[in-house]
Amino acid sequence: MKSLENTRAGLRARPIDKARAAELGVRFAMGFLLGRTRIFGSFAPFGPALVGAAPQGAPAAVSLLGVCLGALTAGSFGWSVKYIAISILIWAADHFFADGFGGWFPMAVTFGFSLLIGFVYAWDSGFEVRATAMWAVECFTAPAFVYFYGAALSPWSDRAGRDVRSAHTAGAVLTLATLLMALTSPMLFGVLSLGRAAAVTAVLFVIYRGGISMGSVAAAALGAAMDLAQGGAPFFLTSYVFSALLAGVFQRSGRLRFCLAWCASTALTVLWFWSWRRWLPALYETFAATVVFMLLPDPVLARAAVYLPSESAGLGFMKAREYAKDRVERCADAFSALFEAVRARAGDSPAEDVSEIFDGASNQVCRSCPHAARCWQERYQDTVDVMNNLIPQLLSSGSVGVQELPEHFLTSCERSGELVNAINSETHAFLTRRQYRSRLALGRTAAFRQYGDVSSVLRSLARELGNEIEVEPGLERKLQKYLRGLAIDGSAAVFRVRGGRLRAEIRSQSLHLLRRDKLWLDKLSAVLGTRLCTGCQDAASDRLVLLEAEPYAVRVGEAGIKKPGEAVSGDVTACFRTDEGFLYVILSDGMGSGEAASRTASQVSGILERFLSAGVRPELALKILSDLMLLRCDDELESASVDLLALNMFTGEAALYKYGAAPSYLRRGGAVRRLSGGALPVGIDDRSRRAGTRLPLPPGSLLVLTSDGLDFGDGGKWLRGLISGFSASDPKELASAIIDEAAKRLQISDDVTVVAITVEDRA
Repeated sequence: MKSLENTRAGLRARPIDKARAAELGVRFAMGFLLGRTRIFGSFAPFGPALVGAAPQGAPAAVSLLGVCLGALTAGSFGWSVKYIAISILIWAADHFFADGFGGWFPMAVTFGFSLLIGFVYAWDSGFEVRATAMWAVECFTAPAFVYFYGAALSPWSDRAGRDVRSAHTAGAVLTLATLLMALTSPMLFGVLSLGRAAAVTAVLFVIYRGGISMGSVAAAALGAAMDLAQGGAPFFLTSYVFSALLAGVFQRSGRLRFCLAWCASTALTVLWFWSWRRWLPALYETFAATVVFMLLPDPVLARAAVYLPSESAGLGFMKAREYAKDRVERCADAFSALFEAVRARAGDSPAEDVSEIFDGASNQVCRSCPHAARCWQERYQDTVDVMNNLIPQLLSSGSVGVQELPEHFLTSCERSGELVNAINSETHAFLTRRQYRSRLALGRTAAFRQYGDVSSVLRSLARELGNEIEVEPGLERKLQKYLRGLAIDGSAAVFRVRGGRLRAEIRSQSLHLLRRDKLWLDKLSAVLGTRLCTGCQDAASDRLVLLEAEPYAVRVGEAGIKKPGEAVSGDVTACFRTDEGFLYVILSDGMGSGEAASRTASQVSGILERFLSAGVRPELALKILSDLMLLRCDDELESASVDLLALNMFTGEAALYKYGAAPSYLRRGGAVRRLSGGALPVGIDDRSRRAGTRLPLPPGSLLVLTSDGLDFGDGGKWLRGLISGFSASDPKELASAIIDEAAKRLQISDDVTVVAITVEDRA
């Protein structure tokens, strides 16, 4: 009946929110402890700060209640009224006015009411020096802790998505320190402070699970808090930090040695201060803390360590790189398996049977002939022999005449002329089908080879992700330290790319502070211990790329002449460097001349440049290019010659790849050497392609690349003589001189291009 009445009255029992109740209970306990916490004996700014940091509603109300109760139990009524009044005024201002202001409002009202109420008490003391100084300290300490308490009790990221992890960590440490200050007064057996014992336990945990640097910071914060609560000399600050540094050495040696090192360090600190009787309780507290720490189970320490910030800045990056490497390798394996699956069928095509020609011709002519039985049954073998004797000429010339038939066959066959015409027609169809099948098989083979090429590219990328990039943490720290000395905020990364070349990247909005010094690049070179040059980047960008400077300098000059009557040259050149320290020079000559040849050569050069710039090896890049050109050939053959020089500007080692290219000339040590290649141009199937010619290019070397049209008659003797006698420093002069001499000596009937390359020591 009573339940029915409650239902009718609209009363319903609501389940208790245990999480909400626990939060309110924690806030009340914190308010009670912080309301009791004093610094320098008689000042308590932390309770009002907690009220200012609490969210509106129930959390602020229970925090206020806990602070007021703690203040009433911590001192005289006159003393507690001060902090009760400040806390109530802060709560009232936040409750009624905070909605119309920003996040700074709680700190502002905390400062204002601490200033106002503190002024009354300072006035009452006659503005005594110590009271006035502590009044000023309170006015600034309370709003500062409003910020830290708010950060400690807030999520790791704010609503705008910004990371507040550092503020959260600092707030948590300071909150723990102020809470433990409230527990320093209760002395167990008159010699053991529970707050200080808990502080030592906390520092031991942070060092053991978080590292010596993190533990030293926690030791400094908690030690200073214990000294503030004690109101004396900075003994605990010195003791905790000193013990943290020494015990941190034994962090990895087990908990027993770690705790013994802490106890020994504390004993040394007590002897150092030479007040054994006064600081003797610190030894008891240390002993109790180490015993508690030794008894804590490992699973408890592991779960608690989740709340510590991580110190390993680069481990996540390394693991992510390993993960990416494994993914790329698996992808390469998949393409490799696909290639193996289709390779066996890549060259398969229907078998060619020449008898199809005669079957088709006989069906057209002989089927209606009244003498067909005589020719194809009674004299079957003679007729087949006649047809077989025609096969060589049919396949070579594509047709035969009536006169090619033997006399006895002409005598017996009344339709020999019609038969020959039918045979020629079927032969044309047969050869057309064979050519189509051959082109189709070639295209299929080139397409299937792309799977193997993609697999090779992915494996190269996996190797680079796995072990061809080396991080340099020591140099990175030196660079960051140097930038901080110039007041440049930003990030810096230093690593070595494939081949071992050093690379540094700086991101900052303050790069203008670095560039205003004319010698900034030399100074950065001194910091990293190697000569640097700048990479490709926008001058106005906030990103600066620095590369280890190559020991060799290269000059490239070119000159050319178009085929008479053509508007454009079919020869295309390209020269570029990569971050790995390679210089690539490309000379491509498209088949034919004019616009079509120029377009083909430009496409060949552009594709090669993209692959090489992406880090693909020259052999693989040329293989991919050749297969691509084969796939592009539809009705007409489309090909181009390629002269490719790959020069390592750190070692001077070079490779020259010649696919259908004209001879090149190398002058080294006074002698001129002629370099030729036997591979066909790209776009023509060539299973005999081989790697490029390896040749060292030390300083003083001169290499000349030429397109078709120069090497006639005398094997290029005049060209050798011109190269041998060249003494100027600009290779463009040599290229122009060769073109001028060729115009005098030869009848130019094709596009001619000359590229001259000199290698020197970098000044």
